[in-house]
Amino acid sequence: MILHGTAITGLGEATALTQLPWVVSQIEAKLGMNPYPGTFNIRLSGQGEIDQWEALKASPGIPLQEPTSSNCAATCYSARLNDELPGAILLPDVPGYPADQVEVIAAVHVRAALRLKDGDPITIDVRGSYNGLD
Repeated sequence: MILHGTAITGLGEATALTQLPWVVSQIEAKLGMNPYPGTFNIRLSGQGEIDQWEALKASPGIPLQEPTSSNCAATCYSARLNDELPGAILLPDVPGYPADQVEVIAAVHVRAALRLKDGDPITIDVRGSYNGLD
């Protein structure tokens, strides 16, 4: 599955989540990367992309579990951005999350690494056996 969207500025709230010790530890263990603080935000291009995103969210993904709770704080899906940068979609377990928004984590600052600004197009490739999507 390949999702298409555009770069957008987020609310700046994910930096705290991506730097919690238990989150960093689980991302390192489950995804093999030390996450750069924060997320890179993408607005999906249209209803077709949103429908694909909904289908992906229905798959199990890689859970990030809060250690003091049985709740899942987030689900991740390994991805490749613009056919060059490895990363992962991070879907936070929060009510009211926008249906057309995707957040991505990587080991580097995505915007700088891919030289992106708001409005620039981006592709997210989530195919592969690591997601159960061949």
